[in-house]
Amino acid sequence: MSSPSLDPLHLLRQYTVESKKVELLDKNDNPTTDLQSATTIRFGDEASFPRDTATSLLRSNSDSDPYTLSALLHFLDHRDQSFYEYMKMTNTLGLQTISFGDRAQVLGYLTGKTPEAAASGPVAEKQPTGGDAKRAKTRSSGDGVASASTANDIARDIIRRERALVTPSTVLSSNKSFARVPDLAKALLPAKPGAAAKGAVPGKPATADTTSGQASAARRSAHHRKRRNPIIVVPAATTSMLTMYNIKSLLQDHQFVDGRAEMEKAGPKPHEVFVEHTMSYSGQAVKFRIVDSVQDFTEADWEALVCVFTQGAAWQFRNWMWKTPEEVFHNCLGFYPKYQDERPKDTVNSWAVSLLNIERSKRHMDRATVVGLWNSLEQYMARNKPDLLS
Repeated sequence: MSSPSLDPLHLLRQYTVESKKVELLDKNDNPTTDLQSATTIRFGDEASFPRDTATSLLRSNSDSDPYTLSALLHFLDHRDQSFYEYMKMTNTLGLQTISFGDRAQVLGYLTGKTPEAAASGPVAEKQPTGGDAKRAKTRSSGDGVASASTANDIARDIIRRERALVTPSTVLSSNKSFARVPDLAKALLPAKPGAAAKGAVPGKPATADTTSGQASAARRSAHHRKRRNPIIVVPAATTSMLTMYNIKSLLQDHQFVDGRAEMEKAGPKPHEVFVEHTMSYSGQAVKFRIVDSVQDFTEADWEALVCVFTQGAAWQFRNWMWKTPEEVFHNCLGFYPKYQDERPKDTVNSWAVSLLNIERSKRHMDRATVVGLWNSLEQYMARNKPDLLS
């Protein structure tokens, strides 16, 4: 076994305690400050490791899920952020997240406040060769990094940190026009006794036709308001990660299922599906309409569009009201779903979308992912589409 000083975990701890600089190198071995574009992490002249080298630090209650060197380094750099902000950033960068339950003891170990033996188990190592690093294969010690950490811990922390975003001030500062409110009020509210009916000649009683016409107009207006469900669009391609077949399972049941497997079981694709979500800050139940085509969209539908899932293909936005993906995601919230260990497509780098990282096999992590998604969507709607929440 090689010296512990050549282990990436020990080196990261040593450099953190001694306040020594850890260097990032890009694919051309040039120094960089961007962890996302870095391919190598170098500890002075002592050793270099690939960015995502597995360390001997394991997730709680796991004997085969090590934290990567990049995840630990990013966590150290953002240790003062709230867990929600930190998780949102790691998802955007496509990095591994240090779980909520592990944070305190991981930080204590890396900063030297926790004894080494309490945070890591034995390490099976090999010497780095030619600038390439070794990967440490380990098992967790009995005391582990932290007590049991579950997706519900993450969800509870996110919900605890949520704040009410719709207030009288935010609503009044909206850029939406309320010019139609008087007309809607006239159509929906009964006229005061003695008031002349709209369209009636002064001095003459309202006719049955006039009264019937007003009632019909009121019903049409009420029906229009009732049907203004916020709209979510998913890709139409059956090869997409999220489709009409599995989106409801993710958003409503908090569980990701394979779309192609669901397609074989479900038969014909639904034209639209509905998902009901309870807003965390108000307790209001909002029904969302989900479609994969905008072909029959009306002006009201475009106004109700709040969220789009994309697989990074520009052809998804042909015949849209907005001509480019950049314009689409300037006008609605965007998500790019991918597996946690995948790199995003280069095409989405210039699109204002958030990465939705989904674990390949750890279905217990789905809930935390979906809670974060809804949290982002609630904030977006409160800022940009408050009329859809009234």
